[in-house]
Amino acid sequence: MKSSRLWTLLCCFLAAAGIGASPETTTTNNASPDGRFMAQIVSKKAEFTEDTVAIVSRETSSRTEFSMTSDSEWNGRYVLKSEWSPDSRFFVFSTFSSGGHSGWNFRTFVYSVDANKFVSVDEKIRPVTDHDFQLLPSHTLQVETLNPLGIDYPSMKRTIDLATLFR
Repeated sequence: MKSSRLWTLLCCFLAAAGIGASPETTTTNNASPDGRFMAQIVSKKAEFTEDTVAIVSRETSSRTEFSMTSDSEWNGRYVLKSEWSPDSRFFVFSTFSSGGHSGWNFRTFVYSVDANKFVSVDEKIRPVTDHDFQLLPSHTLQVETLNPLGIDYPSMKRTIDLATLFR
């Protein structure tokens, strides 16, 4: 009997301290302009916030996910800004390291409805240095990227037709 009370007391202590508790998750939904797709940003909040971006077709219920979580819960990424292109063909989101690594780099990703996949602007063009991208009709991205001369030089504004990232 004493061991069961001790076990109960230990469980209550651990719960009150938050030890062993599941991380809190929240979901933000962002419908495409044409209403055919829903972008879901699922944030897992533990020591640091880490996100998973999912694109769900409202017609077929198919789901494509892009996880930016880490086992350590401090090496992942979280979404700072997200937006659908005006023509609903692309979903763009900028991110930041959950542990604050490479504070100058705001890795930016693009999902293509037609290709049904995600690509990194940083890998296809150059590392992105500002989270505040702009989307212009119908699917043109304006973003600041790392100067080829290095981090000590002014960023370069790039204008990209998003379709070219998937060729």
